[in-house]
Amino acid sequence: VPGNPSTTDTGAVELGVKFRSDVSGYVTGIRFYKGSTNTGTHIGNLWTTGGANLATANFSNETASGWQQVNFATPVAIVANTDYVASYHAPNGRYAFDPNFFTSTGVDNAPLHALSNAAAGGNGVYRYGATSGFPSSSYQSSNYWVDVVFTTTL
Repeated sequence: VPGNPSTTDTGAVELGVKFRSDVSGYVTGIRFYKGSTNTGTHIGNLWTTGGANLATANFSNETASGWQQVNFATPVAIVANTDYVASYHAPNGRYAFDPNFFTSTGVDNAPLHALSNAAAGGNGVYRYGATSGFPSSSYQSSNYWVDVVFTTTL
């Protein structure tokens, strides 16, 4: 099971991961791992590393725990060898995380790569706030268990 549930952090927070692809393709949605205490309405986002929002969608029909997925109304074309941020907003905190996960290595699942902390200039990103917004801070190279749904063709 991914992550340790954050039982003390109950504030609203945007949690994300920086990633890149070896090939151009389409991000069709966002996934995140949900523990049973991570309640409320969640919002998935795709961003440029400069903070421009490329797509957003509200999760629905969530299960009590496990991987949750939302698909964007329109797939987003991404460019090979370009960094992006996938994130979701947890309105009540209590998110899954693994500290120091990206400290020395990333995760390679070709053609996608979750970047190491050094390669990303900080990975495992977050932003506190009652509303969804671009996550630009990083703490202990944490993995917040956010992922993208990706395809090379539509």
